[in-house]
Amino acid sequence: MIIAVTKETTPEERRVALTPPAVKKLSELGLRIRIEKDAGLKSGYDDQSYVQAGAEVLKTAADCLEKADFLFKINAPTAEEWNSISENTSIVADFRNATGLDEKIIEKKALSLYALEKMPRISRAQNMDILSSQDNLAGYKAALDAVNRLNRAAPMMTTAAGSVLPIKVLIIGIGVAGLQAIATAKRLGANVSATDVRAETKEQALSLGARFIENSQINEQLKEADIIITAAGSAPKAPVLVKKEQLDNLKKDAIVFDLSGNIENPQHKPNFTTANGTEIIFNPQTAALIPYTASNLFANNISNYFRLLSPDYKIQPQPDFGDEIIAKTCIYYQGKRR
Repeated sequence: MIIAVTKETTPEERRVALTPPAVKKLSELGLRIRIEKDAGLKSGYDDQSYVQAGAEVLKTAADCLEKADFLFKINAPTAEEWNSISENTSIVADFRNATGLDEKIIEKKALSLYALEKMPRISRAQNMDILSSQDNLAGYKAALDAVNRLNRAAPMMTTAAGSVLPIKVLIIGIGVAGLQAIATAKRLGANVSATDVRAETKEQALSLGARFIENSQINEQLKEADIIITAAGSAPKAPVLVKKEQLDNLKKDAIVFDLSGNIENPQHKPNFTTANGTEIIFNPQTAALIPYTASNLFANNISNYFRLLSPDYKIQPQPDFGDEIIAKTCIYYQGKRR
């Protein structure tokens, strides 16, 4: 069986779907792994490290995809990439931001598509859950980057020259990313508040040392916050929770890091600055800013999923659609929508 891994062509994407440690484990099972030249370079892995792990490194994506049984990717193929994919290939990727999903090509080539973002939140699927692994890193990186952009120090300090008060951080959305953002901001010494529409998240926020804010208090907290991190839902279908008029009332020089698309964006730009100096950063692929770690975790997720999909490491006559994980993640099978 042949597994292909090609370069990611999505703008700003630095991750790779398989890393050398994952390649080594799959190669030892008798699988042939093809890696496009320099596919892992932005993640910190050169071609030689893949060769040493047992992979074939080929010059082009087309070379890798020829007669491949599986294509592993971080993001769904682009419109240009679909044309190079061989018939009967199974594609395993994150399809949230899929562009050029041409049903005619999928049907004509009898392609099978497995969407990792649809992984059910059950205990058996935890080691395959890309949302958990990548969102964890996104929350961590968002807190770090926001603090680095701020024009003041984060923790309380007492010096001979005077005392410094801790900054105020507000987290909106207490999911995986939000919880990690809380934990990271607390470790940096910030005073952290958090909110979520789900009442059950209150205990989780309190356990990490954050103060839980009710919906009626959000406007007041927005005005006082030095940093706001939003992580409610996933782009591109996340709810808009902070409107333009609320942005106009934020503290001067505050930093807003939007992980999900919760901020109203009248300028339709990923990053912009409001009239009062508030910097807005929107990055739904924040995990890609830590490509070495993010790629390792993603590679483990996708490898674990593959072992479930093909338990004997051969093309199955038909996947086990009686398995909840496979049933929910397979969106096309042999060209037919499921």
